[in-house]
Amino acid sequence: MTTLHSPSHLPPLKDRLKEIFSTFFKLGYTTFGGPAAHIGILYGEIVEKRKWIASEQFTELFAICQALPGPASTELAYSLALVRSGFLASVAPGAIVMTVAGILIGDVSETIPLWATRLEQGLAAAAVGLVALAAYKMSTTLATDKLTRILALISGGASALYTAPWLLPVLMIAGGLTSWIFDAYLFPLSNGWKEKRAHRKAQGELDGKKDDLEQGHVTNKEAEATASASTEDHSEVDAPVTIIQSANADAEKTPSVLGSIRSRNKAEVATLDGVKGDLAQEFEPESQYRPLFTYSKKLGFFFFLVFLALLVASILVRALVPESTTASYGHLTATFYFTGSIIFGGGPVIIPLLRTYTVDSGWMNDKQFLVGLALIQSLPGPNFNFACFLGAVSMVRANQSGVVGAILGYLAIFFPGLILKNAIIPFWQSVREHKSVKMVFRGVNACALGLVFSATWLLFDQTNGFGGSSGYHSVIASAAFVANGYLDFPAPLVIILGGAMGAIEYAVADL
Repeated sequence: MTTLHSPSHLPPLKDRLKEIFSTFFKLGYTTFGGPAAHIGILYGEIVEKRKWIASEQFTELFAICQALPGPASTELAYSLALVRSGFLASVAPGAIVMTVAGILIGDVSETIPLWATRLEQGLAAAAVGLVALAAYKMSTTLATDKLTRILALISGGASALYTAPWLLPVLMIAGGLTSWIFDAYLFPLSNGWKEKRAHRKAQGELDGKKDDLEQGHVTNKEAEATASASTEDHSEVDAPVTIIQSANADAEKTPSVLGSIRSRNKAEVATLDGVKGDLAQEFEPESQYRPLFTYSKKLGFFFFLVFLALLVASILVRALVPESTTASYGHLTATFYFTGSIIFGGGPVIIPLLRTYTVDSGWMNDKQFLVGLALIQSLPGPNFNFACFLGAVSMVRANQSGVVGAILGYLAIFFPGLILKNAIIPFWQSVREHKSVKMVFRGVNACALGLVFSATWLLFDQTNGFGGSSGYHSVIASAAFVANGYLDFPAPLVIILGGAMGAIEYAVADL
């Protein structure tokens, strides 16, 4: 078992901050491959190498991040920094590159040269393959039964056919309510009915055996009346009686046996809980596994109020400020904060919603959106850095500062998840195993998975909207899927190869 550092044995604050900066500075340049790869890198660096926390606590923190809106891998890194009583100190090279790219691409006119279009289509087609791979990997853990698969199908189909801004959060809320109703009420009723039917069937079979044995007993009695009795005959006669009595005893015992099994299971659970309680008391008040978060629940509740107030403000701004094809600082900030507050599932899930709020609103065109999407796939760091690109492009097209737009977009989309993390930490231990919470998020995650699948189709459809060979673009997407998922090609290399294949299309078909 991994040993944690108690507060009295932690290094001085200055040394801890230095350690945090050196750790996350390096990770800022090496975390390629998306959220799944980020989690593996963080586990190896923090748990195995530096031994900041135990493996069990790492897993619990990760589970909380999965249940909160925003980028799960970034929230996990933020939580691990808090364990060290520091802050997330890391240069974000991906965000910087996306900002510069957004400023440059925002000045590009609508008439992009054909060679640039084909290059962009190759990059975008490769990005489609990576998004499809993410959807496939997510499905192996999020859609494991009929209910979650149906919810994913409904969510994916609805989001592929309709693009209303309110649709995506409604789908996730409906999915959460559906899974809660099924898991809390319908499934228990169904299981109880199946158990009763199985019990009646077993009882019927047992009664049939009793009747057969009783019939055999009567036949033996008749034979005894007509033949001379002997010791061996008596033993043959008594045997069925013994079997009948045994069968009767089994029939009467069946409910009690089932009850004793349930009681024994409950006793075992109670014993385990008692052991856990004894261990907790043994290590208190200086338990080695006590979380290193010292602020109170009142402060956590204050953080939640801040999150809620900003969410209400963002909704009001979006509702009261008239929609325009030209972005403004206030509307951009409100839109990205609202998006960061309602998206569960990380970067792939946020793509369709961001496209709805930026492209459909007229803040940028499809080509610019797809170029940024392809670029973010080839850079280290979270996919939420895409907000820097979108903010820069939107404001440059509105004749405003692209740098300010990138900063506002970056802060607005990351802030909801991080401040919610601060709010949840004091309370999470008391609710982390609550069945209702798990039930709700089972449906939410399934609907989020459906959004990723629909994003794959929508992005591929957009890629083919600028001409070229759709079959060839399918080949690029498929090659990207296989290269990254099965041949272990890194995502940056896959994107570069996709761009090269797009250039080949231009050289062969358009020159």
